[in-house]
Amino acid sequence: MKPIRKYLFAWGAALLCQFGPLCHAADTMPSPDLLHSADRASELVSNQQQTAYKKVLDAYDAAQKQHPDDAALAIARCTFIQRYAWSEDLTWTDVASKDLDACRARLEKEFPSIADASLFILEQRFGKDAASFGEPLVARSAGWTPSQKARLHAALSRAYAAQKDEKRAGEEAVIAAHLDKDSPQLLDAVRYFGTHGKVQEGVALLAASPVAKAGWQEARRINAAVDTLTPAAALDELRRADKAGVKIDTYTRARTMQHAGDSTAAQSVLSADKTPIRNDPPALRQLRLDVAFDTRDANAAAAVIADEYSRTHNAARLVSAYAHVLSLKPAAALTRDLMPIAFSCLFTVVIIACLPGLLMFPVHYRGVVRLRKGKVSEPLFAGIGLRHAWYALSLFSVVLWLVMSFHSGTALIAQVKDKVGRIGWQSDLVIAYLWTLLFAAAGLAWIVRRIAWRGLWGRGAWNLKWILPAAAVLSINVLRWATASHAPHVADTSVVSFAQSIVIGAKGMGSLPLAVVILCVAVPIIEELVFRGALLGGLSRHLGFRWSNVIQAVVFASMHQDFRAFAYLFLLALVAGWLAKKTKGLAMPMLLHAVNNAIFVATVA
Repeated sequence: MKPIRKYLFAWGAALLCQFGPLCHAADTMPSPDLLHSADRASELVSNQQQTAYKKVLDAYDAAQKQHPDDAALAIARCTFIQRYAWSEDLTWTDVASKDLDACRARLEKEFPSIADASLFILEQRFGKDAASFGEPLVARSAGWTPSQKARLHAALSRAYAAQKDEKRAGEEAVIAAHLDKDSPQLLDAVRYFGTHGKVQEGVALLAASPVAKAGWQEARRINAAVDTLTPAAALDELRRADKAGVKIDTYTRARTMQHAGDSTAAQSVLSADKTPIRNDPPALRQLRLDVAFDTRDANAAAAVIADEYSRTHNAARLVSAYAHVLSLKPAAALTRDLMPIAFSCLFTVVIIACLPGLLMFPVHYRGVVRLRKGKVSEPLFAGIGLRHAWYALSLFSVVLWLVMSFHSGTALIAQVKDKVGRIGWQSDLVIAYLWTLLFAAAGLAWIVRRIAWRGLWGRGAWNLKWILPAAAVLSINVLRWATASHAPHVADTSVVSFAQSIVIGAKGMGSLPLAVVILCVAVPIIEELVFRGALLGGLSRHLGFRWSNVIQAVVFASMHQDFRAFAYLFLLALVAGWLAKKTKGLAMPMLLHAVNNAIFVATVA
């Protein structure tokens, strides 16, 4: 390599002579007219850079003539060109791009069997092109070094990721990470393990890797552990970073502690950060709000809410968080800054209570028209009308919103993917939902009296044939859960449904039977009273049964807010309504609902 250094030194001296203070040409200053135009002055610098680039490229060419078999020199030449070909600030990148294409072609032609040359060419390709070029290299890589093999599989991982083939991308990332503990695909490998039921393998892989030198890189690793691995793994990675002297930002540190269940420590970290809330990014503001609620610090939560309202003047999305603050400390909520949100909160309750009227008024009008045409509707239950349907639906909706907001309401300041709740939040959700069911049951006592015992049990004998539609629906449910990935990692809150959270929370409280009581006893009774008893009963007094059944099924499926299961929930509600009509009671729909939920609990648990 000594002759190469001589050539580069000679050319470097020439460059210094041209542009540096060693030559008189370099002492010539730009004219005042040129200096008045920043664009022309920048163009002068760019032209000088291009001249220097060409001279260094000539130096590489001269060195390659003397050493035509030096693959390392050829790769260095292409790498040098690439830095200018991929620059976004130069005006002559097209020239460098053409040089890079020619350099790659020459490299591929002259050094086809050199591992580093093949890897350089592979790393210049993307997507399907990279995969088709890289796959044959796997068979030829038996004699390569572990570092070279790691680069190969890392490039293949990126190639498959560009093609949206997450499985192959993850598998290749795992191979690369095992070959090189500091591979750039380490995070992809960890996330692949965490999202494919191999959490402990992901934990071991992360623990075996060296701590990243840059704080932002290490923060990404810690956040990946929070998102896809275990709270203990995230804490261990945070401790490793602290031991190595790597500075971790406030958000990542507090988020890790909150997710591990130590919200008090997270609050201490956030309090120590004296940056004004208004300067925080959305994810950090979201974390401040959630940690404040975890620690029941109403003042801190109110400060975040007030700041968010001053930014957006959007009170509607803050009402749930405001209701939570109101339940914690009314004095913190009843301040002048938060009064617009207080009125919005009250308005929200009124809207929720009145919303069923949008359905009841046209149904009543349609019933009047049918009556004048001589079409008499047969009500499902003699004592139930539209006012009872309105009351039951409003009561259930208002109680659900109020109790859940007062107990665990928050605001979505950041994207959902940025929000990872602390471990154990599902147990709090169970308690809140128990209160919801209790208040709803008390309010529905009036509806139960109107339906009466005979209406609850049914009138007449049950026909065994009626079980067939119910069995068909339940079979669909079994098939759904048998073929679906129904057990995502608990940390992935974006895919864990409300009902799954109830099961997880009950298990966390050490009482899985509590989940059975809630989902298989209380929920079927209350929801059947609301939807098949009051709603279907009230609609059937003014409409034909078919339309009444379809409408109540749409409302039932919509209120569950699970788009993925909407079609199934709609079908379940249709069959439950049909059974209510056939049996003239709610016992069989309640039984269908209970068995359906029992299948869910058994599958998730």
